Amino acid sequence: MDARTIRALVGTSEDPELILRREYRSTAAEVRDACTAPERLARWFGVVSGDPSGVGSEFTVQLDEVTCARGRVLQCDADALSVSWSVDGEPPSILMAEWTDTANGRAELTLRHRLAGRDDIVTAGSGWDDALSALDGVLSGRSDDGDASAARAGDGGVWRTLAAHPLELARTIDAERSRVWNAIASADGLQTWWWRHWHDVSIVADVRVGGLYRIAAPAAGIVVEGRYLAVEPFERLAFEWRWIDDDGPSADEAVEFRLTDAGAGTRLVVRHTGPWADGSPAESYRQGWEFTLGELTAVLAG
Repeated sequence: MDARTIRALVGTSEDPELILRREYRSTAAEVRDACTAPERLARWFGVVSGDPSGVGSEFTVQLDEVTCARGRVLQCDADALSVSWSVDGEPPSILMAEWTDTANGRAELTLRHRLAGRDDIVTAGSGWDDALSALDGVLSGRSDDGDASAARAGDGGVWRTLAAHPLELARTIDAERSRVWNAIASADGLQTWWWRHWHDVSIVADVRVGGLYRIAAPAAGIVVEGRYLAVEPFERLAFEWRWIDDDGPSADEAVEFRLTDAGAGTRLVVRHTGPWADGSPAESYRQGWEFTLGELTAVLAG
């Protein structure tokens, strides 16, 4: 099995959100037990005092010899766990784990960590990389808990590049927010403006958290696809961004749209992040996004 963790950095620089997704050779029920039973959490995450399996319950986790976290359960369902989370007395952040059985007989775990203000993205991200790798060792029965993905991320390098060179641009559109939302958050809406200079563009968009989208232009030989990461109607839409080509998919990129009122129109902010070693990819994307948003603006202006 390819144990690679898929990462995304969304939110804003003031309110970042880390999202990690990984498959395991297990079942969703097993993953849930490993994420809520204190004796199993001790094998891959930390020594737990208290019971993190009931809403309102408080607990502590000794992550290592010097680091202690405190949590309170906000949600505990068959398929999701949400807690408030504070490490060493820092302001609390929000952590959510979701698990599901997949069509290929495995379990998928999605971890979302909305950091408190300007928490250290690199420290938090690399810590979760290590933890999800350790969980893989526990679920698979291996004595080791490492893999190539964790080795690459162990020094925080992936998250450092994700945070270093985000692209952000804004445009005011002469259309009310509901019209802009419908244009970006439905296959029919996207079809009116996305890559409309090509005649053969096909678009599939299942606009819900975890739903898939795929935009293909066969004549141009390009495909972009991914999963929706956040869907907050008329306000926020975030999704993975993966180019598909002969060399395989690109890795760990994400895009977020944020909408606010601007008089009678709408201010649309686009933020695109990726594991870019310098600012060159962001500047290349800037040109593409300027053109693409120009098409959206033109269509909504009639």
